[in-house]
Amino acid sequence: MDQFNDKVLFQTRQHKIVLFFWFLRIFGVIWIPFLVIIYFISSQNVIISAITFVVLVFLSFAWVYFFWSKSYFIITNKKIAMNVRNGIFSKYHMNIYFKNIRDLAYSKNNIIHYIFNCGSFFARSSAWSAWDFEAYFIPDVEKVYKIVNNIYLLSEEKREVLDDIEHIDDLEIKKSYKKETYEEIVEKEKQILLWIQWVKEVVLLSDKDKVYIFENEEDRNHWVYESLKKKVLFAITHDSTFRNPDEAIVYQKWEKVIFPTVKFHEIERVWVVSSSPWLKVHDYLKQKFQNIDEYDATILVGFDLE
Repeated sequence: MDQFNDKVLFQTRQHKIVLFFWFLRIFGVIWIPFLVIIYFISSQNVIISAITFVVLVFLSFAWVYFFWSKSYFIITNKKIAMNVRNGIFSKYHMNIYFKNIRDLAYSKNNIIHYIFNCGSFFARSSAWSAWDFEAYFIPDVEKVYKIVNNIYLLSEEKREVLDDIEHIDDLEIKKSYKKETYEEIVEKEKQILLWIQWVKEVVLLSDKDKVYIFENEEDRNHWVYESLKKKVLFAITHDSTFRNPDEAIVYQKWEKVIFPTVKFHEIERVWVVSSSPWLKVHDYLKQKFQNIDEYDATILVGFDLE
């Protein structure tokens, strides 16, 4: 396969359990009825039927093994790719570049995944889209997820010179964060927010803004007060296409109602929280935006630098 200028960092096939499933599909659907026919044509000759059975088992397994051996999950320094060959005239290829990835996920959601230590891997290019990249029955999927996530968190310049996965670890990623200036971090995360479909505008809030919010926010709105503690605090406006919150936005126990902080998965920084201000603060924030409609809402998104 032509990787162009990519450097292959990791490569694996689908788990061998896939061989079993493919074999059952071919043998069970095609050859078992054929064996029954052979058995009766040969006047119920057990020897002929047994020889035919052995030959068909061998040919079926050789068939599925050949195509399985030609299928790969590949991680390069620029993208992740999946090549599957499942027939003489049937194959598919998919890839997604690290620079386009917005979300990563993996799943182990049935007993087969846990018994054979495999799972499904997903990546997508936008927070509102379906999964653009899907790979199933990946061995040791947690390890694969960690490798991809660590490469994804590197800058494009670092990925360009990356030769192997041995030097990628959480410490290296944390160091790369610390090397960024405050202004670089603010601008980078602001652009990420603006890239989200339902976000209309993004404003960095000052200490003066935080004081006003602290003095005028509803006392029960704990999530806003938690956001005010963050080193970087954005106010954003969004329209009605806003996704569902990552967590419950209201917590009630007996007669007491609390509005907790909520995660915001689009920002991958330290201790990220989001919160929705009440009406008085919302009206204050509205003055900071140039293009806010009557029915648009505001959200505070904050995070720490380390």
